[in-house]
Amino acid sequence: MTTESCLTLSRMVRETAGFLMPLTKLVDDAPVTAIEFDLDLEVCAAGTIVLSTRSPGTSAELAEVRTRYTQAAALIVAPGVHAYLDEGTSDEPEKPDTPGTSTGPLLVERAANVTWAETLVHLRELVEGASSALSRPDGDDLGSLAAVIADSTGASITIEDPQSRVLAHVNLDDDIDEIRRETILTGAIPAWRIVQLEESGFLPAIRASTDVVERRAGDGESARSVIPLRSEGELLGTIWAAYGDAIDPDHVREVLREAARAARPVMLRTLRRSPFEKRIQQEALASILAGAGDLAPAAAMLALPFSGHYTAVAIAEVDPRKESEMRFHLRAAFADAVLAAAPGQSGKSMPCVAVLVQSSSALGPGDIRDRVAVALSRSEEGKAGWVFGVGYPVGRLDQVKGSWDEAVYALEGARLAESTAGAATGRQEANTPDSCGSRGVIAADLEAEILGLRVADSLGASLPDIARPAEILLTHDRTHQGQLWETLRVYFMTVGNSAEASRRLHVHANSLRHRLGRIEELTGLSPYRSADRLWLELAVLLSHRER
Repeated sequence: MTTESCLTLSRMVRETAGFLMPLTKLVDDAPVTAIEFDLDLEVCAAGTIVLSTRSPGTSAELAEVRTRYTQAAALIVAPGVHAYLDEGTSDEPEKPDTPGTSTGPLLVERAANVTWAETLVHLRELVEGASSALSRPDGDDLGSLAAVIADSTGASITIEDPQSRVLAHVNLDDDIDEIRRETILTGAIPAWRIVQLEESGFLPAIRASTDVVERRAGDGESARSVIPLRSEGELLGTIWAAYGDAIDPDHVREVLREAARAARPVMLRTLRRSPFEKRIQQEALASILAGAGDLAPAAAMLALPFSGHYTAVAIAEVDPRKESEMRFHLRAAFADAVLAAAPGQSGKSMPCVAVLVQSSSALGPGDIRDRVAVALSRSEEGKAGWVFGVGYPVGRLDQVKGSWDEAVYALEGARLAESTAGAATGRQEANTPDSCGSRGVIAADLEAEILGLRVADSLGASLPDIARPAEILLTHDRTHQGQLWETLRVYFMTVGNSAEASRRLHVHANSLRHRLGRIEELTGLSPYRSADRLWLELAVLLSHRER
C-alpha cells in the first residue's frame, strides 16, 4: 500500500477536525494501514490507528498506554485525557528507548459528544475513500456514482443494500427485462426473485465472494455482473450491472472492481451517517430554530446562506418507518430543505419533525403549505395524512426562530381545534390541496386558537400560579380515581353546553352539575363566573399541553 493510495495521518487530522483533537505534534506523516480497538490487541503493527477505549486516570497510566502502542501511527484516547499530559508532552511526543524506531504514535483525543462507534465508522470512510482512483462524482452520492459506473461500462447499474433494497439506479437500455423493471419500480428485488436467486446459488455466491460474480444472459434476461461492497469483511451492499451482448464483460468486471473501492466510503456514509452526521446536522438546525447568538457554525454545517427565503415547517406524528420516504419527497419539492427531529416550542408540545425550507423566490405561507401537503401525500399510500404547521417567511437565518415559533403554534393550534371539533360552528377547515389527508395549517387559519396558546404560555411563564387549579384537580383525580379535570376540559370544549358535555362524558346532567360543584369546592373557582372561568380555562389549557 502506497501513500498515494491510502490514508495518511495528515489527511486524517484534516478530515476529523472538530471531533478529534491532536494532543501532540505530527512528526512523521505515516500511511494508515489498519484501524484497531485496544480490546484484545496484542500486536500493534506499524501504521495502525489504535482506539484506546480504556481511559487512563493518571499521567503514569497514560505514559504506559503510549509505551504499549509505541509502534502505532496514532493513538486515539478518550475525552479528558489531555489533563494527564506531562508538561512539555504536547509539544513533542515521547521518544522510545530503542534506537532507530519511530518517535511514537500521534496522540489524539476524541470529542465528548462523539462515540467510539462513530469515530470508527468515520475513519473507515477515510481509509476506503483514499484507495480509489475512479472519477469521483460531484456531491459524492450513490446516484452520481451509479451514473459514473454506467457511463464507464455502458451497462445499466443498480446499487443495493444488504437487504436487496435499491439505493440508486441508472438505466441505459430502453429494452430492460421484466425483473429489472419490477426491481426499479418497487425499490427492491421482488421476493419471488430473491427465492429464485437463493435456490440457484447466485445470491449465496455473491455474499461469499470478494470479487465480481457473473450470470450469463438467458430466458429473456440480460447478463448480470455483481460485485459485493465490503469494508473489513462486512457486507455493505452490492453493485449490479445488466448489459446486452454488445458490452464486453471483461471491461465491466474491471470497472466494477474499481467502482467498489469508490463506492465503499459513499455506502458507509449512506448506511451509517445517522449516528454522527445526522445528529450534528440536527444540532445545527436546532441552534438556528432556537435563535442562537452565533449562527455561523450552524450555517456552515448546513451550507445555508445568511440571507435567503426561509420558512419553517413543523410536522407532527411522523412514523419512523415513513420518515426516510417523507424526507425524500420533501427534498424533491424543496431541493434545499433541511430536516431534523426537533421538540416543540419550549419542549412543551409533541415531538415533531422540523423542516427549514429555502426557496429561490419569496413564497407565501399558503404556497409553502400547499407544496408540503402535495409532497407528503406522495408518501402516504392512501393512509391517514400528517398534520403540519407553517411559519411566516423570513429573509435571514437570524429571523428563522420567529418562523419556527409560529409553525409550532400553528401545529398546536390544529391539535387544539381537533380536540374541540364539533363544539364551534362555522369553522373553516385548514386548507388541503390533496385528498390523501395531509393537512397544513398557517397562522391565519387558526388565529383564535394560536392567540390562546400564546397568552397561556406568556401567563404560565410569568405567573406560575395560573396552573394551580388544574394541578389541584389532577391530584384529586389521581388520589380518588376521579374525572374532574376531564369533566372541566370537556365542559369548556363544548362552550359550556351542559347537554353536549353530559353526552360526551356519558353521564347524566345531574352528575355533571355535581362534578362542577365539586370543582368549585376544591379550587374555590366557579365555571359559571366569568373571571373564575377564565382562570380555569387557562389552567386547563396549560395542563393539557403539558400532558
